[in-house]
Amino acid sequence: MKRSFTLPLFTAIAIMFTSVQMLPAQQDHYDYITYTRHEIFLQYGAPTFQELSTRIRHETSVAKDGKIYVPERFAYTGVAALGYKYYTSPYMSFGGYLGISAAMMEMAGKDTGKVVFKSRVLSLTGLITAHWIYYRTGLWEISAHAAAGITKWTDDQEMIISSSRDISRDTVKWRFAYHLSPLHIRWGGTFGLFADLGLGYKGIFNMGFSVKF
Repeated sequence: MKRSFTLPLFTAIAIMFTSVQMLPAQQDHYDYITYTRHEIFLQYGAPTFQELSTRIRHETSVAKDGKIYVPERFAYTGVAALGYKYYTSPYMSFGGYLGISAAMMEMAGKDTGKVVFKSRVLSLTGLITAHWIYYRTGLWEISAHAAAGITKWTDDQEMIISSSRDISRDTVKWRFAYHLSPLHIRWGGTFGLFADLGLGYKGIFNMGFSVKF
């Protein structure tokens, strides 16, 4: 299953390197006098890495009884996030991203298929980001970005049948987080709307609004 993620990952990296080569053709010396330094944004993304890893990779959980349980009846919130960019030039910026998402599911025995307990997972992800704009015309901007950081998954489990032996197990996991996006489209001036397509912990599809100042 790792191969299904490897090909899109290398494709995204190839597109991003190609976009960097396009950058010099879009520069204008006047931009270096007039460009804004700061941008804040709010966004929403889905599906999340948490959802994909659960649905595609069929991640399992080992309970206190030593048996393996698999997730059933998924429900996901997507990821809501707040971010900031600082522009070092009209075409390059660095910043941060903080996103939160949740998942709810029931856990069933791998062998029996019987639902035994439920799991609520809260994910908090922090990323350091780098963005570069490779095309600009009028109010339109097209850029790419890469991000890396950490994510904290808090898994709170609870028995569905209270009279049964409690085999649930609460866990906290820290993981490396990343995101690559070869296509981020923004429309607007000081206030703008944006959407992007990428691979990683922000979600495959993202949309939101931002303010430059």
